Amino acid sequence: MAKKVLVIDDDPNTVKFLSAVLSENGYDTIAAYDGREGLDKVKEATPDLIILDVMMPKKSGFVLFKQLKKDQDYRDIPILMLTGIAGVLEELEAKKEEPDEKPFDSLREAVKKQIKQMREEGLVKPEMFVDKPVDPDSFVAKVRSLIGG
Repeated sequence: MAKKVLVIDDDPNTVKFLSAVLSENGYDTIAAYDGREGLDKVKEATPDLIILDVMMPKKSGFVLFKQLKKDQDYRDIPILMLTGIAGVLEELEAKKEEPDEKPFDSLREAVKKQIKQMREEGLVKPEMFVDKPVDPDSFVAKVRSLIGG
């Protein structure tokens, strides 16, 4: 029986791309397009793995991650978080002294605060982070390392 992977991302093209890559490699995929819908799908399908975008409307990836890890029924489902912000944050951090970059100080601080809060709450970090754009081969390798193939 194929493993079930829930892909939660507000970008339909990302969901379609990742679902195609996973399907081609023998996984059954379930799609959700925001955090609320993602939580509903977790409850309906109890997937073997969750691919979760960090930045989404209606419930961010960090909020959903914390909610799932606090729930006895779902805490053991591995979560691979997608982020398009890791590279952006590195760029912003490198430019933080430039006058034009001051508006991004709040973004830097918000992400740092969220990570600190997760540590203080004793939550484990996601099993893996994957930066967008996603390389299909390394993505599938990461999925296999988490749930087999």
